[in-house]
Amino acid sequence: MTGTETQPLAVGFNDKVMDATACFRAVLDAMSRPASLQALPVSLAAPRGLQAGTVAVLLTLADMDTPVWLAPECDTPEARAHLRFHVGCPIIDGPAQAVFAVMSVDRDLSVTGELALGSAEYPDRSATVILESEGLIDGEGPIFSGPGFKEPRRFCVEEQPAALWSHIAANQALFPRGLDWIFTSPTHLAALPRTTRIEV
Repeated sequence: MTGTETQPLAVGFNDKVMDATACFRAVLDAMSRPASLQALPVSLAAPRGLQAGTVAVLLTLADMDTPVWLAPECDTPEARAHLRFHVGCPIIDGPAQAVFAVMSVDRDLSVTGELALGSAEYPDRSATVILESEGLIDGEGPIFSGPGFKEPRRFCVEEQPAALWSHIAANQALFPRGLDWIFTSPTHLAALPRTTRIEV
């Protein structure tokens, strides 16, 4: 964890039902239309360490049965307090048992090798990686195709770490096992399910 002083607890959804429904639709659109940018449908205050897009995803998808691992750059007292209060999810100290793993997109992604990949019999028993970025960019970067695409799409992130897309490509080769990826920023989100093919 970083820092010793905490800030007042940030507010969650203003309207829990309507806001959660709107965010669920945004996440569903992102997963069903991979590499397409989806605007956050609500305005959220994010605690130190987390992007608003990340908060929206976790408030929508996580619960007391979905352990969340926060990478060191995201792991703050405010982030832990926010998720425990608004979501009730366990915050775990290591990635191996995580259902959701939250990290910055420009960190060393080798830690994803410790995440659950599912099995041939139970491919759903895998983790979802939430990668935080300062900005998501439509129409640039690698070419993505596969299920959910009428035609190939391009998408990238502002930081554009060199190793990111090789990790995504290696992950796709594991199908039906593998990780699903959600990219978040303060205003948008996008997703790359494990079925997505990438041409760098």
